[in-house]
Amino acid sequence: MTKIKLVIAILLLWNLTACDRKSEGSRKASLLITKTIQADAETDALSNRDTDEDAADDPAIWYNSQNPSESRIIGTDKKGGLAVYNLDGKQLFYYADGNINNVDVRQDIKMGDKTIDIAACSNRTTNTIDVYQINKDGSLKAIGKPIPVKMTDEVYGFSLAQNKARTQTYAFVNSTLGNVEQWELIFNSNGLSAKWVRSIKLESKTEGMVADDALGVIFIGEEAKGVWKLQINPEKGTKLELLDQTTVLGNKNIYEDIEGMSLYCTSNEEGYLIVSSQGNYSYAVFNRKAPHNYMGSFRITDGKYDGSEETDGLDLISFNLGSKYPKGLMVVQDGYNKENGKSVAQNFKIVKWEKIASLFNLESKETNKLTEK
Repeated sequence: MTKIKLVIAILLLWNLTACDRKSEGSRKASLLITKTIQADAETDALSNRDTDEDAADDPAIWYNSQNPSESRIIGTDKKGGLAVYNLDGKQLFYYADGNINNVDVRQDIKMGDKTIDIAACSNRTTNTIDVYQINKDGSLKAIGKPIPVKMTDEVYGFSLAQNKARTQTYAFVNSTLGNVEQWELIFNSNGLSAKWVRSIKLESKTEGMVADDALGVIFIGEEAKGVWKLQINPEKGTKLELLDQTTVLGNKNIYEDIEGMSLYCTSNEEGYLIVSSQGNYSYAVFNRKAPHNYMGSFRITDGKYDGSEETDGLDLISFNLGSKYPKGLMVVQDGYNKENGKSVAQNFKIVKWEKIASLFNLESKETNKLTEK
């Protein structure tokens, strides 16, 4: 075989395997993860993306306190913007504001003489933190100018956090090189300003993060290693604690990458931490409180809607969202979306909490109070 033919053969083989990226992960998942559930709904596929584009990434749930069934899912399109969906999955709004990677929500933020809800995100196009006010219908309005970060490498993962008294709001942003920055967001009658608080360095690529405001910690996923815990209060220093049971090498049911993570809160201090194990298309459940015992893993498989594979971001909420989701829900990014058996652009899958709880005999909590995270 000539060198040219050999190169062509290698390229053809690479293309074939690239089109079947799910094979190894699916095999591992089918062998090891036996607990399964099916989605209750799904969002519209990203209308402006091709089938093979890795674009949808991270969701956040906004709770509509005036009309819970009209709560919204805010999803990132890392190839172009932010989409807003209702709980039936219909896209209501789209904001082509750049390559938005991760998004998070906090509510009841004091801004001058009014109280607002916010969504904030990492924008890879401008290497900034972007902040939006969430309007009553779930639409978004930018607050001030995007906030440039200090790190010179590209922003990636993102999480909001608050101190226990909810008097300070922070933005955590990280990078593919393991850099993590904490910024204080300062809201007043003139708008928004931001102050750098501290920087932390992990050894390798990071993305998924979630803050537990009530317990004063933020969880940070180092994709090839495990989940770290850091005190939200910057005065506590930069010491990181690796949660042993979340490690890729220590937990046989977790395969890199460790990706999205979120909390389901059953009280101000009790509940569960759920982490996306991207390498075997599963979700690992841990106790919210230290030592964060591992409770098991599950997958979302085909049913009325197709299952989810290779999930990036996810979010959970424990509030009563009406008759369809009286004890909250989980929303996850689906890396390989199908419709009528055919591949289509990526989207997000929605699962009622009771299904997850029944797999592990977990506590469910019906609440309308903004106490979680």
